[in-house]
Amino acid sequence: MGLRRAHYRSAIWSSLLTVAVVSAVVGANLWSMWHADPEPASLDALQRLTALQHDNRAHLPANAMANASDLEAGALDAGTAAQGPRPAVHVTAPAATGKKTQEMTRSCTVQPGESLGVALGHLFIQGAAQRQVIEAYAKLRKPERLQAGWRLWARFAVRGDTALADGSSLVALVVAPAHGEGVTVTRGDSPGAGFAAAEGGLPGTLVRQALRCPISGGLEQAIRRCGGDEVLAANLGQLLSDRLHAPVELHPGDEVRLVYDKLMDGDQLVRHLGIAAVQVRPVVGTQTTALHYRDSEGEGYYAADGSSQEAMFLRQPLRSGRTTSGFGMRLHPILHQMKAHYGVDFAAPTGTPVYAAADGTLVSAHKAGAAGNLVRLRHGEGYTTEYMHLHRFAAGLSVGDRVEKGQVIGLVGTTGRSTGPHLHFGCKKNGKYLDPTSTGNVPQPGLSARARKAFAAQAGTLVELLDGLDKGGKVAGS
Repeated sequence: MGLRRAHYRSAIWSSLLTVAVVSAVVGANLWSMWHADPEPASLDALQRLTALQHDNRAHLPANAMANASDLEAGALDAGTAAQGPRPAVHVTAPAATGKKTQEMTRSCTVQPGESLGVALGHLFIQGAAQRQVIEAYAKLRKPERLQAGWRLWARFAVRGDTALADGSSLVALVVAPAHGEGVTVTRGDSPGAGFAAAEGGLPGTLVRQALRCPISGGLEQAIRRCGGDEVLAANLGQLLSDRLHAPVELHPGDEVRLVYDKLMDGDQLVRHLGIAAVQVRPVVGTQTTALHYRDSEGEGYYAADGSSQEAMFLRQPLRSGRTTSGFGMRLHPILHQMKAHYGVDFAAPTGTPVYAAADGTLVSAHKAGAAGNLVRLRHGEGYTTEYMHLHRFAAGLSVGDRVEKGQVIGLVGTTGRSTGPHLHFGCKKNGKYLDPTSTGNVPQPGLSARARKAFAAQAGTLVELLDGLDKGGKVAGS
């Protein structure tokens, strides 16, 4: 009897141990799958991993465009995509074998404090493949600088019914930041080849839409009623008030027409890429048409004839913030004496992004005594701008780098001689300080004669889209 009880207890403990082991394995897999998004079955993997340019609507890869012929629905056919595509990052097709090859795409979101290696683990990319991907990525970007909210997409070529979608079957990986261009890491063509990284990587399909919207109430309310969202409304408001050298103020009864680009993940919006064209038809006043164009010389908004519609400088290098001190003589808040103030101060919370006021070159980024952390940029026509008291500089910038208008160059702080978090924004022309608020009226140079020829075809396409909204007969939101 005692022997039976002993065997009975032993069987119970063995069963409990088996259940515990199975639970641990299942739990580990569930934890990994919790951090990996479900495979989006509706997406084409090659389209998802096609590298788009960094906000370069003028050079859209034709195979990344959404193909639709219904203008009223808002999609633009790939054949009308500007002046010629920029080459997309090549994604190697799986080698032909006797077994059936299936493609699988996984994605995950980087969590706070995670390195690239940890994020790759969520996608079941480990071991030698993980090391090779990190080594390739490190040649372009620093792996430890991944930020929470960034997205990773991995494409696998699985051969056979029993093969696993892991590092051994990885074909390509995209590391996509929240803003700007990412990096695509692809496996080489030859058997046993390693991985190589290339700039570019926004997985998804680019869709170009046209929108006609009468203005009534606030701008965001009007755009939402016409089928847009708050991000599109904010981008439009910034363009009209902050970038055009003749700011446009909208009034009830005015009509706005837009051509804008967005990146779609199936039927889900990944993010807005920008406004390709805007036309304002006011009840009273002159019609304004601004068409976006980028080439090797730069980018901006132009009229159909190639003359600039854009100011050379942003009106202020912050999206938000209030002016606390203007240009000229003032009572210094710390020294308590009258002193010349060679700039404008904007109060804003620590960490608020600071943007380059114009296209230019990074001249310096260093600690500068009372100025705190200072960034200095050199622009065309003898202009330089200064950004003081920064909390820190933007990652990845080095002296001599080219920066674009609107690019983040640092974060608001209170370093140096400062009474609180704010940005001191200064501007010089030919070595002499001037009031930075006056630069918003300086027009950007128009296109050169050579650039105007290339611009003409794109301008004609965009104007046709804007004018074609009349043919549909229906005003969005009416």
